[in-house]
Amino acid sequence: KAKQYNIIVCVDMLSEGFDFPELKVAAVHGLHKSLSVILQFIGRFTRPKRGLGKATFVINYADEKMSIELENLFQEGTGWEKVISEIADAKKKEAESLLNFLQGCKPLSGFDSPDLQLNPKLVFPALSCVCYKSDKVEWRNFSLAFNLKKYRLSQPYINEGESIFYFTTQTIEKVKWAKVDSLKDQTWNLIVMHFDKNSSLLYIGYSEKSLDHIKLVSKISSQEEPDIINGDEVFRSFDSISRLSIVHAGVFKPASHLHRYSRLSGSDVTTELKRWKEGNKVKKSDFVGVGFRNGHPESIGASVKGKIWSPARIGNVLEWKEWCLKIGALVTDTTIDSNLLLVNSADKTELKLYDESLIILATDWSEELYDKIHKIEIKKKSTANSFLISECKLYNNSLEKESANFSITMPKGEVINFSITLGGENGFNIVDLDDSEYFIEGLNAEGIPLKEFFERNPPTMFLLNGDTIAGCILTEYQDSFIATIPSERIESLAWEAVDYKVESMYKSGLRRDNSIQEYMMKILIERGAKIVFNDDNSGEKADIIAIFMDSDLVRFELVHCKYSKEKAGARKSDLYDVCGQAIISLRYKWKPEELLKHMERRNGDGVLKDKRFYFGNKEDLDLVKKALKYSDVKFEFAIAQPGAETLKLTQDMKNFLGSIFSTVIEMTETELRCYFNK
Repeated sequence: KAKQYNIIVCVDMLSEGFDFPELKVAAVHGLHKSLSVILQFIGRFTRPKRGLGKATFVINYADEKMSIELENLFQEGTGWEKVISEIADAKKKEAESLLNFLQGCKPLSGFDSPDLQLNPKLVFPALSCVCYKSDKVEWRNFSLAFNLKKYRLSQPYINEGESIFYFTTQTIEKVKWAKVDSLKDQTWNLIVMHFDKNSSLLYIGYSEKSLDHIKLVSKISSQEEPDIINGDEVFRSFDSISRLSIVHAGVFKPASHLHRYSRLSGSDVTTELKRWKEGNKVKKSDFVGVGFRNGHPESIGASVKGKIWSPARIGNVLEWKEWCLKIGALVTDTTIDSNLLLVNSADKTELKLYDESLIILATDWSEELYDKIHKIEIKKKSTANSFLISECKLYNNSLEKESANFSITMPKGEVINFSITLGGENGFNIVDLDDSEYFIEGLNAEGIPLKEFFERNPPTMFLLNGDTIAGCILTEYQDSFIATIPSERIESLAWEAVDYKVESMYKSGLRRDNSIQEYMMKILIERGAKIVFNDDNSGEKADIIAIFMDSDLVRFELVHCKYSKEKAGARKSDLYDVCGQAIISLRYKWKPEELLKHMERRNGDGVLKDKRFYFGNKEDLDLVKKALKYSDVKFEFAIAQPGAETLKLTQDMKNFLGSIFSTVIEMTETELRCYFNK
């Protein structure tokens, strides 16, 4: 500011609290993944001042993995205000709501001389809370709950309109591993609170495990004995989760005072739940479950002490509030029988032998990876090549009594073979990967050897009835319903001039006439698809990806094709592979942006480079990208099998289709469509 220097080099600085309009060119070398932080940084250079030109910023983001919001920001060029406006105009109003919320957050007046001047405007709490019944709150009393000899408190922020109050604490304590006063641990923690007047519920989210939240609530609500929601009521938060599987269970065993608390996983969960159901002296402590709610993957944990959480999930403060309100509505709903929820959870059995008669419908990466699968890469030590695991095909080659044999096919064609054998200390072993050069990135900072990755995350094998096997654990879903597939979801086509034995339009890069795939692509064009994309070959998400656009709706239809014999008939085996492919593709319903990125990658590389757009082009795909910001999104999953004659479907085939139809509904709340033969 004294005009001695023309250049400033900074690391993790100048993000807020610094204004110097004369700085007009920013060269950003290391990007922050948060759109809000990037915008805040750029804001340092865009302050108007008479006589100064417009601000410019230069970004090197070629190798960065960024959110779609950041990609939009940088690809749009100079007008980042325009990008904010586009995002803010989105139908879902997410960006606008966050900006309005932040503008409404003000320092708590009257809180003089805070120990710390940390600005907590941009915080991302874990999706977790304890819930108290309360008629009123007085936020100003919050500091009375803390021993100020131990805690330092930051300036608290309050949003009156949203009834949200949050601040950070700092503790400085001597390290436990040295007997000197000069070495100390400094720990920061976040506390977020929301009071909902409509339900008289107070939600507390906190990162400090030992926080005395009872004392905190007592001070701000003037209750001598705060009324916390705990006990069996917290397990109501598991309501409406289809395909519910309890992955971890904590139980109390009063008969064994030396080992009163036990934390269980795998088949041990089912064993203890059966004991609890039978009335044995086993008491619930805490459970973590996974499944699907409202057509999306869901994970939830709850403890009888009152804490409820969504494992490994964080959000901005507004998202935390919305999550709390949903949890509050569940735990206070007296019509929900929490005991019944656990009774109907999936049974888990540890297998000593595989049943060789089982038919594996499909094989996929571990279900616990679904939320982050588009960020996980597989790499080879001796090369620079890497691929997203979602772009690789994982396949079960065979099932024997003591082993399951798998292969991974890379986008470039390289194949990795390995097996799972039953037995051993962990119930199963990974074989043939001891000397593998491949490792996994995206789950930790250093990467994980491929063998260790599968030991932690064994492949999921989907069975005909919707049950699954992962490693040595068979999961049987007790609450699964089997619906009859509605007749209107089965469409009979003529399949004129189609060779039922020719599935794909291309084979080894050469075009083939009269294929099942091309016939279906023509049908989709006739029905108004803006884009019809050939996604065939290893790493496919479907044989055909069709995208339809209306004024306020983007609809994706993922079609899976399968060849058959020369004549149509009633062969159940014609349905197995194609239905299995449909099950694997369901995860893209939750990540449409990732599906578009996949299409771009596929068209830019491989044997069908620049040949995958059967209808439409890259410019149309860009239009779809932009439309996702302001349109509703709908997915449909379909199978196309000319070998299945609609009028000849046997009851066994109808039952099988009903099972697949039901699984698709449970996981995505969408209905399977079938294209069969007249």
